[in-house]
Amino acid sequence: MGQLDGKVALVTGGGTGIGEAIARRFYDEGASVAICGRRGDVLASTARDIGPDRSRILHGVMDVTEIKQAESFLQSVVERFGGLDILVNNAGIMRFGSLAESTDELWGSMLDTNLLGPWRLMCLALPHLRKRGGGSIVNLSSIAGHKSLPNTGVYCTSKAALNMMSQVAALEWACDNIRVNLIAPGLVEDTELADPIFGPEGVPEFYAKLRALHPLGRSGTPLDVADAALFLASEQSSWTTGVMLPLDGGRHLATNRPAL
Repeated sequence: MGQLDGKVALVTGGGTGIGEAIARRFYDEGASVAICGRRGDVLASTARDIGPDRSRILHGVMDVTEIKQAESFLQSVVERFGGLDILVNNAGIMRFGSLAESTDELWGSMLDTNLLGPWRLMCLALPHLRKRGGGSIVNLSSIAGHKSLPNTGVYCTSKAALNMMSQVAALEWACDNIRVNLIAPGLVEDTELADPIFGPEGVPEFYAKLRALHPLGRSGTPLDVADAALFLASEQSSWTTGVMLPLDGGRHLATNRPAL
């Protein structure tokens, strides 16, 4: 018997990396899983690989910055599976650059994806979660949402705002038995988040430099995050809401220097 038997989960950015790992973990625990993202071919391949029971898997192209696409995909999820119990807002983007050099365009794209995207999905999901008598929302934040990092100011701001918005939602929706929690990872390898910044050829060096900043001696994996998401989505955390879980090998306790 799985921890999510009979539950319906929607995972944004579910085609690769952390989102894919969460979708697989939820499926293995008995949930019906809907994944969405911007690349249809990647989503289709992931959907085929998640598991053999095709009746419990749905995929579709959806950009979290496009309200009409979000409405349409959510409606398809409810029609296919009969409702919604779990929303995981995983889709996000990261760019580097100093605050002084940040452009209006950069601010707009980062906030639209990392903050307003989750807000849109949360508000659209709300009536469906209420119909089920409650549910769980898990938002993917970052260590950058509570630890200032140079040349990452716009990203830090978008994640800090996501933290506050999620905690306000946790208060406002607690009366509906809807829990809203956050996971704040440190560096997670085997994702595509850093690819646009360093290029695939530069990412391994970037990973190697940052591993030593985590006191436990390693970076995270998508499965690390998936396990935490399962806890927050399941009844194991039924008395937990408004929590920001640092999932970073102790990185939030450390300085910016490797341990001696």
